[in-house]
Amino acid sequence: MKTVWEKITIRDLAAVISDVLRKNGIEVTLVGGACVSIYARNKYISYDLNFITESSLKELVPILNGLGFKRKDGCLFENPKCKFLIDFPMPPIAIGNEPVLEFNSLRTKHGIIILLTPTDCVKDRLAAYFFWNDRQALEQAVLVVRSNKVNLTKIRKWAESEGEIEKFKILKKKLVAGV
Repeated sequence: MKTVWEKITIRDLAAVISDVLRKNGIEVTLVGGACVSIYARNKYISYDLNFITESSLKELVPILNGLGFKRKDGCLFENPKCKFLIDFPMPPIAIGNEPVLEFNSLRTKHGIIILLTPTDCVKDRLAAYFFWNDRQALEQAVLVVRSNKVNLTKIRKWAESEGEIEKFKILKKKLVAGV
């Protein structure tokens, strides 16, 4: 099946990239705003896909070039026909001070996406809110909670361990108020 880069959705792009890399022996995990887009059913759209991998850029470059994605700078790749950017932040996968050990697997017609669980996706967005006062990240966390089953008890304990229980309470108020 030929990929139409101009019309591809973020979910399909995540699956295509994951599948092609996996077929080349490279395991990746999707993190960040693209997880929000997927879990919030595109009520929020991220325009970059962040994949964590233990593989080197030297291994990634020829595979991504084969898909039309050229290295822009750092670990960022772009395809002029695609509205999304592909980025490879440095491992390990952690949210605040907590390593992430559990992942979700999403099967699509284009392949399997390994990504943060909805609960860890919320924690990831809250981390941006906690540490940088990113209000948009708080709104993204709300979207994910409203669209998925998440473990708010686990999120609360994590927020306590990060010293951010007051900001967690703001999330709870938004959920109760329906704002």
